[in-house]
Order: sequence, then structure tokens, then C-alpha cells
Amino acid sequence: MCSRSIIIAKFLTLVFLPRLLFAVEIRAVDFGLVGDGKTDDGPTIIRVVAEAKKHSPSQVTILFPSRKTIFAASAENRYLFFLRNAKNLTIDGNGSTFLLDPSIRMADLQGSSSITMKNMAVDYSKSMFIESIVQEVNQEKSYLDVKATNANESNSMSGPTKEDGEQWFGGFVWCENGSRTKAARHFSVGKVEKREGGVVRIFHGEGSFTPDLAKSIIPGTTGFSVPRAGVAHRHGPGALFEIHDATDATMEHIHVWSAPWFAFSIYRCEGFCRFHDVDVVPKPNSGRRMSACRDAFHVTANRAKLSFEHCDSRGTGDDDYNFCILSSVIRKIISPTEIVIRQKFPIQYNPMREGETLMVMDANNSMIGSAKIARYTEVPLKQGANTAGGSCPEVTISLDAPITDLRTGLTVWSKEACNPDTTMSHCTATFSIRMQTSLTIKHCRFDCYNVSYGMSEKSDNVEGPGPEFMRISHSEFYRGRGAGYHAQCDGRGSPAATRLQSIEISHCLFHAPLKIAKANQVVLIDNAFEDSVLLGDHSKLQMSGNRKNGVNFTIPTQ
Repeated sequence: MCSRSIIIAKFLTLVFLPRLLFAVEIRAVDFGLVGDGKTDDGPTIIRVVAEAKKHSPSQVTILFPSRKTIFAASAENRYLFFLRNAKNLTIDGNGSTFLLDPSIRMADLQGSSSITMKNMAVDYSKSMFIESIVQEVNQEKSYLDVKATNANESNSMSGPTKEDGEQWFGGFVWCENGSRTKAARHFSVGKVEKREGGVVRIFHGEGSFTPDLAKSIIPGTTGFSVPRAGVAHRHGPGALFEIHDATDATMEHIHVWSAPWFAFSIYRCEGFCRFHDVDVVPKPNSGRRMSACRDAFHVTANRAKLSFEHCDSRGTGDDDYNFCILSSVIRKIISPTEIVIRQKFPIQYNPMREGETLMVMDANNSMIGSAKIARYTEVPLKQGANTAGGSCPEVTISLDAPITDLRTGLTVWSKEACNPDTTMSHCTATFSIRMQTSLTIKHCRFDCYNVSYGMSEKSDNVEGPGPEFMRISHSEFYRGRGAGYHAQCDGRGSPAATRLQSIEISHCLFHAPLKIAKANQVVLIDNAFEDSVLLGDHSKLQMSGNRKNGVNFTIPTQ
């Protein structure tokens, strides 16, 4: 080719390069964003997002002004950033705070790919909870008398409203715990009565007001975070950040100071989901104890590589993390290679795929077998009552090889869809973590109850199936609300067949108990224990360098 032809070819290549190669920056202020904390900037943000989507598939950055308070009471489909099916988009808050009306949420990333959200704080114009101090305890009559820390808030206390999908309506009593971290305990709120002198009487709602709870409260000292009616526990359109069926999502330098329900719901994602310096904590210097009404991170049925780095979840109203998959049950055996299944609980449907591995386990956490899924055929049911399994489709599965001892009632799930590659590093948690799928944990501090569930003959655990492995290193466990780490995957059957195949704990400090009910292989290396250690049934044990209260010791076994 002559030099003139080469020049022409290069020119044409540059002219017709895919738009993906060009980066676009959109400044929100150019669209009229005010950022004074009072003006509703929601309509402006809707226009900015619409403009960004026009440039797809180019890489687009929406840049907000530095360190402003951006109030929003308007949103598309009730999400300020409605990013469904969006691609190659970065939302850079530039250190600003997004102050939301209680009726809306922050971001919906369903079906999106290559989305980054960073450098922002999220708060609400009305706090989720009203902070108070307990004045009197009456366990027999099931009430607490409280005074709001801010006297002007006493008149704002009231009972459940059932507004906007308001779910279980409860607050949190910050029980005294000796020299340890105060332990937040659920307190269901029912009837609320105004008394004299700014006192509000709060009657216990669902469940029972136990003597144990009553004894842990010191009148005049113990705090009570009372849910704000019409704000707290509102399901609304969903979590504050809905990251569902997304591919390659990144959250960086985000501080959630308020969330009416879940803060982050991470569900059925692909590729990777990375959370770096993402905190769900009370707003600094606000006097608040609570930051979210429910889970900080609810992590369900992902195929993505998940990483949580330098995340802090103090002040959540439920689990700091819930790692799970909603498993299914065998309803019919057609042949050794053909079965009919249905998910146990329909809150979020976890479909499997052809080519994935079907795992089969009984109620004693014993693995029955596994095989590749050759065909996956859904047969939707007529919409019925929202009962366990009632609104998920029945599915006929053909396997590429028979599994011995198949029978109805066994639990099944996809190996590839149960958060198979999940890491936590340099994270803190203070309420509870449900470690119901495999995890790698490094350099973390837990002042909470950490539990790995299995199945149970007595009750179906809908958020199974329990982890295949746990790898925990260079981490610290303290007594907070609960007691250390408990791997509950027990039940009858051989350890070699149990769901929890290996648990490795090394270079950790336990100020709280460690209990492993059952595992095939247990590795304990160079750990320091200051509380009880109990190891149940196992096949293999490797241990060295462990000390209890500074002295070498032998792990007791059941």
C-alpha cells in the first residue's frame, strides 16, 4: 500500500472509531444544579442522567460540584439515579452529600454494566430513628418509658403506620455489656403513648419482651433508638442501592448515613462487584446511633467476584452482611437424571443455568451428590399467595449424569451462583454477619455475632446452604451483640460428606468464643484465644502455634 493510501486509511479509522473509545464528562452544574441543600435538584439530575445515556456506549462521567449538599425530593421511578441497563457510566459525587426525601432511594443499577459510583455521602432529610434514653422498664406490662435526647422529638414518636411497605417496625435498645461494646437488641414497637414531662411510653409489639432484655437495661443510662414512623423500615421501591443483575459494578468512597431499609442489595450479579471504603455508619457529630434499618450489605445468589475492602458498617439495624442464596427443594423425581424443583421462598428468585453444577444436600448438611445441568425448563405457576415457594416457578431439570439416592425434599442450588468468590478485607462489623456462603476474610474486626448456618431437620433455613469453605486470617473477634464465630453446619452423617468441607483460621485473635459444630477438615494455626473454643465432629485436624490466655493448649472436642 502506498503512503498516500496509508494516510487515508488512518484518517478513516480515526473518523469512524467506535464511540466507546471517547470519554465524555458531563458537569451537573451546567444543567442548572443548585446544591444549596434546599432546592429540589431531583429534576436536574433526571435530565443529567438522560443526557449521559445518550452517549452510550461511550465512557461517560457525571461530575457533581465539590462538597455541596444536594437535596432531592423528585426521582425517576423513585430512584434518584435510575440506571437500569445503563453502560460505561461513572457517577462522581466529588465529596458532596445527597440529601434525600424519605420517599425516594439513591440508585437502581438493575441490568447495568460497567457502572462506578464514588466520592459521596447519602443522607435523608428525616432521620430513620429518634434517639432516646430509657427512663423506666416494665417487663411484666411490656413497655419502656423513654425521653428523646432532643426534647423536640418526643412528639414525633408513634407506632407503626404500614406506610409504603413498612415492614417489621422496631427499634434498638443499646444494652449495657460490662466492659464490652454495648449490644444493640431488637425491640418491636407497638402502641405508643405520650406521658407527662416529655416521657413517651413504648409498648412492645411482636414477640416477647424477655426478662433477659429487661435486666440488661439501666434506667437513665441505656439508649433506645426509636424508629421514626413513616420513615423507618419502609420497603419503598427497594434498597437504597439496588445492584441487581448487574455486571462489573464499583462502589468507592461512599458513606451511607441513613437508609430506610437495606443499604445495599447485591443480587444475581456477574463479572465483579467491588466495594472499597463503603461505610454504613451514623452521620459524624449528629448524635445518631443508627445508620440503616436493615442490612448494610444483603448479598444473594451472585456469580460475580465480590470484594469488600475497608468497609465499616457500624449502626445497622439488622445484619452487617448477609451472604446467602435462596435454595430450592426437589418436588418430584421423574428419573435419576430428571427432577422437578421449586425455590423454597419467593422473595428473590434465584434461577440456575444450563451448564452449571446442581448441588444436592439433605437436612443434615450431608452432600448427596452433584451433576451438570443439561436442560433447565421453567413452568411458571399461576400467581398465588406469597407463601414459601408459592410464587416461584416450578422447574424441570435434566442432568448430564445420574445422582444416586435422589429423593423429594432434598435441598438443591447452583454451585456457580452462590457467591463462590467473595472476599472481605480490612472491614469492621458490629451487629451480625450471616456467613451462609463461602468466604475469605482477612484483616477484619468483628464486634458482633458471626454465624455460618446449615440446614436443619427442625426448620427449613431458606437462606442456605451454608459455606463449603471458610478462610479467616489476621482478624479479631470481640464480644458485641453476640458471641464470636459459630459454624452451625452440624447434623447426622459423616464429616467427609458434610457441607462445610474446610475451615481454616490462622493468625486471629478471639476475645469471644469460637465454636465449630462440624466440618470435614479444620486448620487452626497461630491463633490467640481468650474465651472458649469448641470443636465438634471432624475428619482432619491440623493445628499449631495456638495459645489460650498466653499458654499452649489442646482444642477440646465433643
